[in-house]
Amino acid sequence: MMPHNKPPGGSMPPHLATPSQLQVLQERVNAKYGAFGQLRGDEEAAVDDRRVLADSWLKPTLKIIGGISLATLFLYFASHPDFDAPGSWANRFRLDTVFIAVWGPLLYMALWRQKLWKSVRVYLVISLFTESFSETMFQRYGGQLEGGYWDTVMWPANVAWFGTIKEFAGVPGASLPLFFFATIALLYRAMKGPKAIDWTPPPRFAKNALYVFLGAILVLCVLGAVRGGSIEGSFRQTVHLLQLPIVALLFLYALRIPDDLAAIGTAFVATAVIRSFLVMWVYFGVCMPAGITDHPGKPEWCTTHSDSVLFVVSIIILLTHALEQRRRKTTLRALGLGALILFGMVLNNRRLAFVSLAAAPMVIYLALKPSKRKRRVTLAMAITVPLLMGYVLVGSEINSNSPLLKPAKLVTSVLDQKDTSSISRDIENENLIYTLRLDPVVTKGFGHDYEFSPNNPPVDLSDVFKNYRLIAHNGVLWLWSIAGVFGFAAIWMVYPLASTLAMRGYRAADSPLERSAALTALGTVAVCVIQIWGDQGFSSYMTLITFGVAYAVAARLAVRAA
Repeated sequence: MMPHNKPPGGSMPPHLATPSQLQVLQERVNAKYGAFGQLRGDEEAAVDDRRVLADSWLKPTLKIIGGISLATLFLYFASHPDFDAPGSWANRFRLDTVFIAVWGPLLYMALWRQKLWKSVRVYLVISLFTESFSETMFQRYGGQLEGGYWDTVMWPANVAWFGTIKEFAGVPGASLPLFFFATIALLYRAMKGPKAIDWTPPPRFAKNALYVFLGAILVLCVLGAVRGGSIEGSFRQTVHLLQLPIVALLFLYALRIPDDLAAIGTAFVATAVIRSFLVMWVYFGVCMPAGITDHPGKPEWCTTHSDSVLFVVSIIILLTHALEQRRRKTTLRALGLGALILFGMVLNNRRLAFVSLAAAPMVIYLALKPSKRKRRVTLAMAITVPLLMGYVLVGSEINSNSPLLKPAKLVTSVLDQKDTSSISRDIENENLIYTLRLDPVVTKGFGHDYEFSPNNPPVDLSDVFKNYRLIAHNGVLWLWSIAGVFGFAAIWMVYPLASTLAMRGYRAADSPLERSAALTALGTVAVCVIQIWGDQGFSSYMTLITFGVAYAVAARLAVRAA
């Protein structure tokens, strides 16, 4: 007879093993094949990914975008306002204001009567597709406008969602948009409403960071008022900043991770594809026939800076998804949609978009775990980077207005920094640093213009931007000059915190979908920071919404992986 102490897994029949040996055998079987019919870890994660990816919410997303498009086109052609008439926007009778009788109940049903997760998805799609009213109006009233301006047909939806209640309905003093009130309503539902059985509260440290952000803004507003700052100026400076933590809190409470990851990605990519077609229409169908050009037949830009953030984040979503899923169909779909979005981005001709598109993938590459896949990416970069450098060096010197060469010329313009716009911003940055040196610790707070050295006066932009000294282009230096060292640290810490949480979530994730979501959140933070640094990203609804989503996803994934 065989001895009973022979290890299980050899030739010993199970009925001759000791209880302890059977326990060891059971644990080995469970580790490899799962216990009581359950799948092992990797296979379970794969099944979970398939379940989440099946709920991409593509059809509802397209229906929402289609409904907004049809409604706003009808209102645009049925009630086109005279923009140039003084006071006409706020005071005249407009069909879009009356149309609240139609879309008011629809919004109520979509944002209040549905389940919270559905309402948040509707809210996200509307916010991504609708243009920021402040950006489009700045282009219209700018005076010396660049060549790509077009009279957007989206203004009825823009003013209804992102315009203030005063601009939309003529209510005096109502200087907050419907977007703000929708966010507050959904946040209330998320915090106080009934919860699902598997709901988990958001991590306390992530909430506290947003509360510190909000508290620092309010303290600096009070400090600015005490030190003689303008109340109206303070409101203009902080109206977007005050909404950022509220939006981030909404997503932090309401998003179901991983259940909503596919729907989030779909919302960004679908919106980016449709807005890419919009850019193409503006480029080929509006600007070129009308002769709105920086060169004969070529518009300088087409739509707003917000599309730059949307386009780059969507490309990152496609890139990380293909990188982690590693399926041919997924890769081909990512290449096709990515090429379409990239073409729209090229036609839109925004320098920061290409800076972001270079920086975000580099951040993601540095975050990748050492692996055979990363070595392949390194080899691919070793081949493509010299080719891209050659494209930039050669393409920037070719005397041609072809859209295919615009990225090379834009990259060169970023590096040269010799155009009038770049020189004026360099002067502005120097004066922001000068302002910080005057009060590095106890600052004046919000409500004040930035100071400037008598020997280095700023370029007068009052003809195109009345409050050019109230809100500077470089949001990082502007915030530092206005908040001081401690105020800046209290506000800015959410950005490195989001990056840290995204890294933590990526390193500990056991699912390809969660890894791609964490990498996307990391790249998105980089895109938002570049937008803030480069061109008033703090004043962009697209930037604050995108960051709010990235922050919530990163925080939830980090805790889920703990």
